[in-house]
Amino acid sequence: TTMNPADRAMCERLFLMYQGDAEQISHVLGVHQSTVESFIRERELQVKDLQHVKSDSVATGRKKGNKKASSMKNYNPAWLKRVEDAEIHPMFIPCDHDGVCSEETCSCIQNRFFCTKHCVWGLKSRNLFRGCSCSGKCTTKSCSCFAAKRECDPDFCTTCGACTDPPNKPAQTQRCRNDNIGMRRHCHLLLARSQIEDAGWGIYTKYPLRKGDFVHEYTGEVISQEEAERRGRIYDKVNRSYLFNLTSDFVVDASRKGNKTRFANHSSKPNCLTKMVTVNGNARIGLFAKDDIEAQSELFFDYRYDVSLDNDLIVKPGMEVEWQKNPKMANKISVKYSSEDEST
Repeated sequence: TTMNPADRAMCERLFLMYQGDAEQISHVLGVHQSTVESFIRERELQVKDLQHVKSDSVATGRKKGNKKASSMKNYNPAWLKRVEDAEIHPMFIPCDHDGVCSEETCSCIQNRFFCTKHCVWGLKSRNLFRGCSCSGKCTTKSCSCFAAKRECDPDFCTTCGACTDPPNKPAQTQRCRNDNIGMRRHCHLLLARSQIEDAGWGIYTKYPLRKGDFVHEYTGEVISQEEAERRGRIYDKVNRSYLFNLTSDFVVDASRKGNKTRFANHSSKPNCLTKMVTVNGNARIGLFAKDDIEAQSELFFDYRYDVSLDNDLIVKPGMEVEWQKNPKMANKISVKYSSEDEST
């Protein structure tokens, strides 16, 4: 039997996991042991001694000089510019190809992504995102992860201490503050009637927030762009919508599933903002404080319905719905559609 490209990529990783045990590797891949042994000889794979990381490695950090490894200067300038200029991305799928990553072979480069540790060439790819070497909080653009709109990855960002504090609570001892979505470090939100007349429910922060603080992740049902268009027409009719573009392929709809962020109301002068953040290779939507916010304050963000998308991946015209001009129209039948119903 032969191995497909995915099996060949897995085989190389399993070789490290099982320390060269061809019998175990063949059992996992479902191929003959001789096929695995032939691949090992072909790639000249050798078993390496396992290196144990000391518990104080986060405090001591890397040796001097290794900061250059994560510098943005090491990336191909043309590839880097494509990533930075991308208005929206398709769904991320790790690249899987023969030969080193290039513009001709690598789907990550073609789709304006960095390669990740899940890609077929992994650490050997020149397009691999190498994390940061920060000694601070990773909350400014001096951090390569923050600048690239990515959360720190503990497999690469070993000096900032990302993901070392327990999840589901704010970080206390670690320096890094750029692992909030993946570690679920959201703030305490309260649900109550909005201060906007006839706007329904709103969300409030229990404790004061500082500019840049993580509020919560915007979650919901992940649906296709086509399904979002169908639902959007219905939501426009009743002046209600919880749709949020995730990628050029998918949309998050929080109308049926989601968390308290679905109750955050729109404002043209919001105190919060949304960011698309890459977490472990996947696009996630984070809500962050735009300014310093006092405790018990209602939280708003700009829904950006009037912002159009027009690129090679997706075309969506901007629009202004009735509840943006008049909050009292929220959750009420649109005047436009009610007049159409009367005429029929």
